[in-house]
Amino acid sequence: MDKADNITTTYQPRLLLVDDDPAMIRIIGEMLAEFPDQRFATTGESALALARDSTPDLILLDANLPNMTGFDVCEILKSDAKLSRVPVIFVTSHDAPALELDAFRMGAADYVIKPLVAPRLQARVRAQLRMKSRVIEAQARRREEGAKAPAPKASSVRLLGVLAKDTADAHRDALETIGTLELVADRETALRVAAQSEPSAIVLDGRCCNTPGNTPGMTQAESLAEAVRALLAPNPLVPVIVLADACDVETEQRTLDAGAADVIAKPARPAVLQARVRAALASARKAQEALRAALDSPAGANVHPFPASARESRSE
Repeated sequence: MDKADNITTTYQPRLLLVDDDPAMIRIIGEMLAEFPDQRFATTGESALALARDSTPDLILLDANLPNMTGFDVCEILKSDAKLSRVPVIFVTSHDAPALELDAFRMGAADYVIKPLVAPRLQARVRAQLRMKSRVIEAQARRREEGAKAPAPKASSVRLLGVLAKDTADAHRDALETIGTLELVADRETALRVAAQSEPSAIVLDGRCCNTPGNTPGMTQAESLAEAVRALLAPNPLVPVIVLADACDVETEQRTLDAGAADVIAKPARPAVLQARVRAALASARKAQEALRAALDSPAGANVHPFPASARESRSE
């Protein structure tokens, strides 16, 4: 195990929970009890005031708020230089693709539909917090090795699609709109391609996870988790977006806790897949920028990691 993985700290990520229903805030707070540093707001105005007073690590935001909607709040957050990098998860009863797309266009990191299921919400919150944890771990490793800040990557986007033929046919156009798409049909080929030329993101079809090395009788959740861990081993900052056939709560939780940036149930709407891949890419870019900034700044050595990464081992 790398030394960076052994770092311990008392620091806890700070969450800001925003909902006009105090009972819902209480429910969400209890679901996320593993993160005790929580602040609460029932209006957009108070949410912005709290965020500006003390920058949160993650904001969970209801779409329906009095006077100022959650979309208004998100738009203001993303235009604020201090708060623009804070991930925002919309938590809403609106199961409408058009609103989901609007949320991602405004810069949301995720979109979760009520009624809430605790394991699903917990896993998605951990997934958003994990990227910051990985940046800090990478920072610690590079400082220990005396390495310089990584050079900015080329602006072109390279997607590696590990997709069955029907999935590739359904989503090729949407993915090629984002960037250059290279298609492979199995995990082992994907590992070789990723090692030769690091992709910007990996889109993984759950049906492409089975390999001769899999344990007989392995469930889809276990197979997906194993594949995600293998794909992330060379570079944990490359987002892996998973398309799952049986996207039950266990599959979603185990796959996210294994390190996936997002898990999307099939059949996926091409526009929604495109929006979610773009959101994962945006989070990865922010992570790389944060890593470069931290390594370029002497003060970066004093940043403390928080134990979100410890949750990644729960499904192993």
